[in-house]
Parts: sequence; C-alpha cells; structure tokens
Amino acid sequence: MKFLENITLTAYEVEYIDQRQPKPRTVHRETVVLDGDRLAALERLGMRPAGYLAQQFERSGYTVATIRRGETINAHVDLAELWTRTRNEIRVKQLEKQAAEIAARLGGGSDADK
Repeated sequence: MKFLENITLTAYEVEYIDQRQPKPRTVHRETVVLDGDRLAALERLGMRPAGYLAQQFERSGYTVATIRRGETINAHVDLAELWTRTRNEIRVKQLEKQAAEIAARLGGGSDADK
C-alpha cells in the first residue's frame, strides 16, 4: 500500500544581529524552512511568516534586520518508503555502534582510529 504525501517547503533567509556582541556587530544569515502546515496555521492565526520568524529570533535575544522569502519546493513523498529507509538507516547505525564497541573491547579499535 502506498501512502503518498505532498509536502510544501518554503525557505526564508533571516539576517539578524546579536546585540550582545561588541561593535562592530556582525550580520548573521540563517535559512529557516517552514512547511505548508505551519504556514497555514500562521495564516489562520492572522500572522505573517516574517512576523513569526522575527518573533522567534527576538525571543532568543537577536535583532532581526531583514527577512526574505526564498524558494518554495513541493515534494511528493512516499511515507511507507521513507519509513523503511529510515528504519534501515537506524539499524545500520546501531550495528556500526555495536561493532565499534566490540572492537574496542577486544582492544583492536577500528580502522578509522588508526
């Protein structure tokens, strides 16, 4: 059975200043990605995405200089396939960790340690 989901992602570039830094202060840039559900929720609350992002950065003690809307991407995701891939990746990481622990116990370490 296929579980297909359409996901919309929109990027915003936020330029902000940390007022705690000594002058001259550096303008930092960060890309923040919001999904379609978050954007729809903001719209229902009567908030614009830029206002929401500014609020989040200011809550962390930064002063927002500019916010620019970037690219919007629509992705079609097969959730069953994504679940399977993620589960397999987690299992591989667990096995790699176990192998490294066994190698460490045997005193050999791994090839990456040499």
